[in-house]
Amino acid sequence: MSHDSNNTIWQIFNLINLAVIAYDNKTHHYTLNQHAKTLLNINSDGAVSNDVFNNITLRDFNDDTVITIEQLFSSNITAVLLECEFSPQLLNVNHSIVNDSVSMITLEQDRTLTEQYNFDQIISKISTKLIDIQNDNIDQQINFALKAIGTVLKADRSYLFEFNTDNETITNTHEWVNTGIIACKDRLQNVPKVELPYFFEIMNESHLFQVNDIEQLPAKADAEKVEFKEQNIQSVLCIGLRFDEELVGFIGCDCVKTKRNWSKIDLIRIKLVGEIINNALKNINYKKKLQLTQQQLINANIKLNKLANTDALTNIANRRFFDATLKSEIKRCARHNQPVSLIICDIDFFKRYNDNYGHQKGDDALKQVASALSGLCKREGDLAARYGGEEFAIILPFTGLEQCEHFTTLIQQKIKSLKIAHDYSSVNNKLTISIGYTTCLVTKASTSETLIKVADKALYLAKDSGRNKACTFEE
Repeated sequence: MSHDSNNTIWQIFNLINLAVIAYDNKTHHYTLNQHAKTLLNINSDGAVSNDVFNNITLRDFNDDTVITIEQLFSSNITAVLLECEFSPQLLNVNHSIVNDSVSMITLEQDRTLTEQYNFDQIISKISTKLIDIQNDNIDQQINFALKAIGTVLKADRSYLFEFNTDNETITNTHEWVNTGIIACKDRLQNVPKVELPYFFEIMNESHLFQVNDIEQLPAKADAEKVEFKEQNIQSVLCIGLRFDEELVGFIGCDCVKTKRNWSKIDLIRIKLVGEIINNALKNINYKKKLQLTQQQLINANIKLNKLANTDALTNIANRRFFDATLKSEIKRCARHNQPVSLIICDIDFFKRYNDNYGHQKGDDALKQVASALSGLCKREGDLAARYGGEEFAIILPFTGLEQCEHFTTLIQQKIKSLKIAHDYSSVNNKLTISIGYTTCLVTKASTSETLIKVADKALYLAKDSGRNKACTFEE
């Protein structure tokens, strides 16, 4: 923009009874007319940079997000909330293009809009945000609702109190405060109801506590008067929140700077917001109960699945789960053109062990062997299972013959380390096992039955060759 044209344009802009801000995308500077400087409390003369706006907070009223002056020029935002030293101001925003390099916005203080700000639209926004609220953003949306009602009612504070589980104390869970007002939320935690008897007497009777001037409270409200004065409150308006006709909390607004004669429209507005917040809290409560029930069902199903797939004695996988897993791993290894190994173990002379040591000792031995085998299965996909009686099976997907042989060595070392006495064995005075194993590069035609058959033959080979051995079998 040339110097002459700049002067001409700004002579016109300063005559306009609107706040005008122009942005030159070539120089990346802003120019403000006098109304804009007054509105934004900016004293700089001439063109200014982004830094001048650092102390100014603008919020998109549609979603309550903070926006920068750059975003205001580059977006289609039509209304903003200006947070300033006194009360927040709601401004209409209009965009226009001056020439190729200069764009302009106007900020209009509509007194009617600031007073009303289309309350129906506010209620619609609050309702939309809270109608299907989730646990993770309930706080943000309640804070937004409190800020909206506090702004519309020209209050200095707005808040939500909820009763604690003991129903004898209350806690300030959410609070909005106007600029320059001291927040009280932190000191209003777990407040006993008995400290505010008159307040709760009125709230329980009418679910409404409306005081235009706290000095006019009756003598029996001395406790409330002391509390209100401590918070510098001059006027207060509270609406009760109920679940199933029971008072569970309240929302309210305070005026600190000046007294306020609450009007009927103020009452209607706070009741509407209270109803929306109340419904949102009910929904959250119902959802929490539903989620708890669902989690209980999930846990029950997990427990049932575990019971269905776990051997009751040894607490490792049972035959049912072994069969299903082997079929699944054969398919998976076939897809990746990888081998799968299968090991079948049998405790040597276990019948003699049971007959001579008793079934209780026999069960203990089975548990120790099962735990040892399961402990060796460290990779994802490896599975140790009770195959039947004193037999155990181990599935090793993506495992070749050499790795499988090494694994059988580990099994024998582990069983030996258990040092379970077996004086009635023909091969050792400690409990031992015989192992049959096989490895197969599976294809789509491979079956679990074939793999089990080969591993079984390898196990019989280990037994026939003296037991306490690990053998493989080749067709």
